[in-house]
Amino acid sequence: MSRLVIRPLHWAEVPELCDVAPLDDDDLACMAELRDVLARHRRLHRFALHLVHRHFDLAADEVLVEYTDERSREQRLRVEPRACAALRDAVATTWRFDGAADPREPFVACVCATRDGQGHLGRHESR
Repeated sequence: MSRLVIRPLHWAEVPELCDVAPLDDDDLACMAELRDVLARHRRLHRFALHLVHRHFDLAADEVLVEYTDERSREQRLRVEPRACAALRDAVATTWRFDGAADPREPFVACVCATRDGQGHLGRHESR
């Protein structure tokens, strides 16, 4: 995989958090298998799971951007236009496999803003 495409989540297909079913035995069995795959590839400390859900809709020209404020120890997700400067050096943090043009390749659903290779945007100053 040579590139990742940043796209908003397909919100119409993603349930609101209040409509997401609680974890069940099938979910736990799936998680165990995913854990085994990550362990086999020595990626347990690199990747985690994220429950796909939504709190609000995004337009096609918007994307979720994660901002970190190290001083206050807060992380915020902010809806930004796709053309925002924060996306220029952003680091992908959330991927999905469903809904991609090629279902074998992930697409980026959320990014973490960075500044010129100096780490998280907001690491040394509030945005």
